[in-house]
This record gives sequence, structure tokens and C-alpha cells, in this order.
Amino acid sequence: MDRCIERRDFIMYVGIRDVCLFQAGYNSIAEGMEDLNLVGIELAVDRNMCIPAAHGSLGRPRLSIADALAAITASEGYARQGMQIMSLLVANNFNAQNQAAEIRWTRKALQMGEVIGAEVVRIDAAMTGQKTLPASRRVDIFASAVEQVLDESAGNTVMLAVENHGLQGNDPRWLSALLERVDDERFGLTLDAANFYWAGYPLSRVYELVKQFAPRVRHVHCKNIDYPLAYQQRQRPLGWEYGQYVMPVHQGNIDYSKIVQILAEAGYQGGLYIEDESLAKFAPAERPESLRRQVEYLAELVADFAPRPYWMS
Repeated sequence: MDRCIERRDFIMYVGIRDVCLFQAGYNSIAEGMEDLNLVGIELAVDRNMCIPAAHGSLGRPRLSIADALAAITASEGYARQGMQIMSLLVANNFNAQNQAAEIRWTRKALQMGEVIGAEVVRIDAAMTGQKTLPASRRVDIFASAVEQVLDESAGNTVMLAVENHGLQGNDPRWLSALLERVDDERFGLTLDAANFYWAGYPLSRVYELVKQFAPRVRHVHCKNIDYPLAYQQRQRPLGWEYGQYVMPVHQGNIDYSKIVQILAEAGYQGGLYIEDESLAKFAPAERPESLRRQVEYLAELVADFAPRPYWMS
């Protein structure tokens, strides 16, 4: 059966991060995507501009996308297996000692992302000094790097999205100041509602934050946490008991029907990428079924906002 995405004829679709397929025990990305009946894949790209191969254990051998020809070859290889590389993930540090190298890496990911037809490059909010530098200084450092990346990739259509990830990324004041400073349509947020919950915010506050940032959302990660009732609406320490309470997206406290509704009302067009960090809690034989259920759950949620179920076969 043909699995394909016709770009620009959708509102939301279901995708998945490469790491989840490896953690679920699939022999390859291609095997996992076929089993889950998915098309859109998010791939981590390393500092050597390599991505996981569609075939091979744990994505090896890795494929170079360091130049246009290599990127086209890698993208076509994925396409032959019924997949499309829709998102690239970069684990940058914009306050590293060699900041220029981090900026080049991010800019290169944007350039090659356009070659392969990706929609977005996810970047990391974490950076050296995030626990010690004043907030205004941290905003200046990060915003200046983003502005340089955007200036040096003028005309590129791929979006750049910083994830609310870790200590700095889950600070709404820092995020707000950054997004206000870099007021560019190509720059926005990789929203992870569970990361806000992980950061200690009460569940009601999580929904408020999603609504606050929804107009700037350019990319979405999906996972969940199942805190006991007594802890759901109280402020908790950062990362409190996460390993114990992390759950598949359809089983935790966060109601993703609310998340999808908020995003739809804000006009979000793009993927909901499964980023399940609970797979290790399941027996190996149960992990693929857990992912299947998450795909079905999210597909049902976005069906009301999509013209047809293009995200699956």
C-alpha cells in the first residue's frame, strides 16, 4: 500500500522520533514505520551532518547529509521505503566555547532540511551557563545566535523551533522574552506539554502555558506523565519522580484532546511527534503495541482537523 504525504494539504498529522523506534526494539526505522503505518519521521542530525539510515540496527550505518547531493540521496532512500523526513533534531549549545560551530551546524541543518523537504529543525534550549547567568544575558546570547542563523539562511522556508526542554527551556519568562526578541515567522517553539508538567507546573498551568505559546508553535513532541491525584495540581520540584510516572501519551494526566484543540484554534499546521520515554517500563514484546496505541490515539484526535487521513497508509 502506498504511504505518501502531499505537502501543504493538511492541518495536523502524526509522526514519531527515530529514537522511539529504536527503544521499541524494531530492527530498523523502516520496519518500525511500516508496522506503525506512519510516514513522517523526525531524525536526529549530529555535528558531522549525519542521520540514521532507514535500514540497519539502531540506524546504522549513518547517512551523510553534509551536501545537497548526499541529502537528496538520503531523502530518496527514505522515500523509496514510504517515508518522508519531516523534521530534523539538533542538540545544539548556543553558549558553547565554540559558538560559531554551533551556529554553523544549525544553519547547515536548515539548509539541508530544505533540500530534503523537511518542515522544521528543532533546536535545544539548554546551554552552558543556564544556571548561573542572568536571564537577560541568557536571552541575549540565545537570541543573537538564532538571529544569525536566520540572517544567514535568508530565503530558506524551513522553520527553526526551540523546544521547551530542561531548566531554561521550561521557564516561561525566558521563552517569552526570547520569542519577543526574535519576532520572525520562521522561528518558534517545539512544544512539549509534558516537559512543562515535568518542570513542576500544576496541570491547569500546563494548559495555560500551551495556550499562551500556541501562536508561536512550529513543531510538537508528545509524551505524558501520570502523577497521583494529590500531586497533579500542586507545584512540584523540577523533574520530580519522572522515571516512575512517565507514561505513553494516551495514559497520563495531560488530556491531548485539549492540546490538539488549542493548537487547532491557534492555526497550527504540522506534526504531532511521538516521543515516548516510558518504553523501558514495558516488556520488550509489549513496546511496539504501546506505540501502535499511541499512533491510533493521536490519529483519532487530529482526524477532526484534517481533510483526509494522509498521515497513515
